[in-house]
Amino acid sequence: MKKALVLFLLTPLLLFSCKKKDDISPYIQITSPNQNSNHNVLDTLTVVGLISDNEELEYVKISLLNENNLTVATAITIYPETKEYSLNREFIIDNILLANGNYNLLITASDGENETRKYIPLSLNEAARELTGILFIETPSVNSVEIKKILPDLSVQQVAFAAGDFSSAITSSKNHAFYMAGSETGSLRAFSMLNNAELWSVQANPLSGAPYFSDVFEDDGTLYVSFFEGEIKAFDKNGIIKQDIISSGYNCFKVWKTGNFIFSEQQQVGTSNRRLVVYNASSAVEIQQTPLNMEIVKFCKRNDDNIFVFGNSGTQGYMKNYVISDNGFWEPHPLEAGKVLSAERIDDNTFLIGQENGTGKYTYNPNSLTDYLPSVIATSINYEPLNNLVVLSQANNVKFYNYSNASLVNTVNGSSEIKSLSLLYNK
Repeated sequence: MKKALVLFLLTPLLLFSCKKKDDISPYIQITSPNQNSNHNVLDTLTVVGLISDNEELEYVKISLLNENNLTVATAITIYPETKEYSLNREFIIDNILLANGNYNLLITASDGENETRKYIPLSLNEAARELTGILFIETPSVNSVEIKKILPDLSVQQVAFAAGDFSSAITSSKNHAFYMAGSETGSLRAFSMLNNAELWSVQANPLSGAPYFSDVFEDDGTLYVSFFEGEIKAFDKNGIIKQDIISSGYNCFKVWKTGNFIFSEQQQVGTSNRRLVVYNASSAVEIQQTPLNMEIVKFCKRNDDNIFVFGNSGTQGYMKNYVISDNGFWEPHPLEAGKVLSAERIDDNTFLIGQENGTGKYTYNPNSLTDYLPSVIATSINYEPLNNLVVLSQANNVKFYNYSNASLVNTVNGSSEIKSLSLLYNK
């Protein structure tokens, strides 16, 4: 009896140990697209082939990889639950940010134990850059903000309405997003420009009696936000904080980034002392600082070591050249009487400057400041290089000028004074 019981208990173990290991991997044959074929970003590929295995296929996955083997488009996963699967699926190259170059379409098949990968080399042509809209802000009342968008046909679309005050705004073509910050009562808000939906927000603290947000700036998909009480935070497209820079004893105003440098305009709490602080953008560690004798309106890059800083001291506007390697300022050219309201870089040598008495054009070499639009008081200026246009706001109007000859091309009327203006591209 004991012998029979032992045999009975051992039987399942013997059966289990005798089960053969599956060492046969799925077979993949792809007939479309062809290897080394050329396609355009946003194309739809028809992926055709036959996939088979001695066991049921657990999944088949289609993905697109760059030269670093990173997935760069939305992948498709299929669950056949059969031993043989005829693949015939559409795959969209849906990442408009992809550049010209070589990529791999990867077909992966698994039976749960073994996996086979089939690489189809492709070359892609990047999508052309296009202007998709111009975002502007109006504040029809003290505690209300309207976001509007000028479409390519010059019609105006209402994007959103927000309660609270306003400090600054900017677009992110990479994220297809628009960011807007209040001051004391208005929230920091992110909107999708694909459907105008709010993506995320950060509340202000209206009980403090002081500004909460000071400024916003976007670089390569990252949003940099200057908090009045002495912080700079970097947010990713989902509103997750990537960096947090704290400056004790100072209020923070303008924030800007170029290359691996973050620039912050700061004022010592309880005094009128201002400074420009430069941080390493990777480590968020302070690199250097220098005294600042004006309130900054705009930063513009001239080259990797020289940054033009436009601002005001009292009622007079200034244009200063900040040299990163020397950590110091010098003045390339005095400006006309009156405050600076806006500024824009055209190229390394040319800048437009909006002042209370008109809009001028400065060239570094030869060093000169001339009238460009002498009767136009531009509160915001943007250069649109694809169409060679200057897009600016004056009072409650958005105006389009041919950059080369300064002739007026179009005007779009707003309903109240325009507080901010920024361009949005498809990538």
